Amino acid sequence: MSRILKKYSHKYEFLKLELEEIQEQFEEYEIEWKSIFGKYFNNIQTEVWMNEETGEIRNTPPGQDEAKEKKYDKVKKLYRKASTKAHPDKGGNIDDFNDIKECYDNNDLLGLLSYASQNNIDFDVSDDDTEILDKSCLGLQNKITSLKSSLVWHFFTGDKRKKLGVILQLEQQYDVKIDQIEVLK
Repeated sequence: MSRILKKYSHKYEFLKLELEEIQEQFEEYEIEWKSIFGKYFNNIQTEVWMNEETGEIRNTPPGQDEAKEKKYDKVKKLYRKASTKAHPDKGGNIDDFNDIKECYDNNDLLGLLSYASQNNIDFDVSDDDTEILDKSCLGLQNKITSLKSSLVWHFFTGDKRKKLGVILQLEQQYDVKIDQIEVLK
């Protein structure tokens, strides 16, 4: 394994641990958020679309999917090898297969490499693949940033001024009146 790949692997594993920790904390905050603010949003309606065939429910109308990112050849090749090994019909594990599919969907070469190294799948990565490796780490970093920039996160990690800012933003965005004294106790 090249030195650069080792560095990226360590960075990726660190970011995965960081994301896992933040997601756990966020889930706790979200439960408390719902108990505090839920009553203010009971009457707010949102529009959703349901695929009659699959039962999938989504917030975006059909045909307005996010633009699909071009898959890197290295990601495609490694995905084929890994998914073949992990496929439940071939004696693999459904959880591993789903993780591999998620890595593929996210163009996450490091995630696929992690699975490949744990399952003795040979695959070459050169020093020229830093762009793909960077994107794998950037994907995790973006998820972390997204959670930390949410109103839920700001409310529970911020001081009183930041909490008041969150309350004001909710009031303006959803045209509701929130009892600040009750919420801040």
